[in-house]
Amino acid sequence: MMTLRGFSALDRLVDDVMHDVTGTAFGLSKAGSFSPEIDVRANDKEIVFSVDVPGIKRENLDITLQNGVLTLRGSRNYQGDPNDKVWLGKSYGSFARSFNLPDHVDPDKLYAELADGVLTIRLPRTEKSKPRKIEIAGLEKQLKDENK
Repeated sequence: MMTLRGFSALDRLVDDVMHDVTGTAFGLSKAGSFSPEIDVRANDKEIVFSVDVPGIKRENLDITLQNGVLTLRGSRNYQGDPNDKVWLGKSYGSFARSFNLPDHVDPDKLYAELADGVLTIRLPRTEKSKPRKIEIAGLEKQLKDENK
C-alpha cells in the first residue's frame, strides 16, 4: 500500500524541477532556449518564410539582410511575476536564425508582416530567375537552317 510520504517526495521533486519559470514541466528547457518554428517555401514567384512567434511584439523582432544573408532575431520575455510558480511553462529568451539566400531573389522588394502570431517574410524572385521553357532543336530545325 502506498503512503502519503511517497507523494510528498514526489511533490518536492516536482517543485525542484519546476522552480524556474524558464523551464518546462519536465525541466528540459533552459533559459534563452526559445527557438520559433520556421517554414520556408518557394514557388516560381517568391521565397516565403513563415515564423511562429506567438506572444512576441513587433518591437522585439529584428530582420536584417546583409551580403545575401537573411537574419531573424527576437526575444520572448516572461510577462508574469518572477515569484509565480509556473507548472507548464513556455520557452522564453532570445533567438537568432540566419539563412543564406540564393542570388535570384530581389532584396529591394523584401516584405515582412506580423499577424496573428506569425511573421511572414516574402522575397520575390528576379525576372531572370523565373523558369522559362527552352525549346529543344532537332534535326528538322538544323536542316531548315541549312537550307536558308
